[in-house]
Amino acid sequence: MSDRSRPPYVTLLLIAANILAAFIVLVRPEWVDEYGFRSSAPSVITAFTSLFVHANALHLMGNMVFLAAVGVAVEIATGSGRFSLVYFASGIVGVGLYWMATRRMEDPPALVGASGAIAGCAGYYLLRYTKLRVPLAPKRSASVAFITVLWLLLQLAGAIINIGQPVQASGFFAHLGGAICGVILGLLLKAPDLGGMRLGHAVLDALNDQGPEAQIAHLRAHLSQHPGDISVQLRLAHEYEELGDKAEEIALLSKLVFGAQGAEQVQSVDRLLDLNGLSSVTPVRRRQLADQLETSQAIKVLMTIVDGDKHDPQRPEAMLDLAGRLQGSEAEDIARRLAEEYPLHATTEVARQKGWLV
Repeated sequence: MSDRSRPPYVTLLLIAANILAAFIVLVRPEWVDEYGFRSSAPSVITAFTSLFVHANALHLMGNMVFLAAVGVAVEIATGSGRFSLVYFASGIVGVGLYWMATRRMEDPPALVGASGAIAGCAGYYLLRYTKLRVPLAPKRSASVAFITVLWLLLQLAGAIINIGQPVQASGFFAHLGGAICGVILGLLLKAPDLGGMRLGHAVLDALNDQGPEAQIAHLRAHLSQHPGDISVQLRLAHEYEELGDKAEEIALLSKLVFGAQGAEQVQSVDRLLDLNGLSSVTPVRRRQLADQLETSQAIKVLMTIVDGDKHDPQRPEAMLDLAGRLQGSEAEDIARRLAEEYPLHATTEVARQKGWLV
């Protein structure tokens, strides 16, 4: 299964666990005190369990909105293991900073919520993906920066508005600790260099129900950041095909055939042949392209030169190349044609030496 099609299991499990814990808190409010982290009685267990318990609905909603909108794309981009490391390490570091800031307080409130963990994810990814848009609903998307600011505002509201049990402002030490941890991990793990194209692919896939013109805008925006992304160039060529813009499609494919490999290259060459678009590629480059292709496709590419301008200096070379890829009488026919049209050309002598002319 490809990275883009693999479900973001960790993000989905985290959301489910947080929502389940919220329902349990409705029935057993004492869970906030039992499983929240208390600086007066610190423990490794509550440092972990506190990441899943929230004090009120607004607190939970703020965290889950950000986690659902951005966590999915982030996990797909960098993998479940790296995402889990950033999430839980930031959460625990946030708890640690909270403990350092409140341990001398007379009766500090219990720390609850995934805010520190999510702050770490924000610190890890925000600088790289600030302008990247992630899907919120069909045909609706928002930038990572917008969602992050919304999340921060909800955190602030959750700290000062009493809904159920208030989230004390001292809890922002956990946010700060998580964010610092995320930035440090980003530097250590080179976050800006990892997963950019894969994250862009995931977002483009989520927006693929839009029309060709909208798709082209998104694809071009992605390629401005990742100009060497062959798969997205192919998608862009397909959108031009859908739009009926053959000139743009041919121009893109004419460059793409030399950068693509394997099935992508085969697909690009086939499409150019269907469009009679290889004439936009110089004969020299077409011969170079033929050397990269399997025999059947190479023959088709070389035939575009052989059947072209008879005054083209590359044509006798292409005929010799073509004869070398054909067998039996077909090779002899091309060699004979070469000798008839270019009797004094050096390639004719080469064909004779290879036994294609008798």
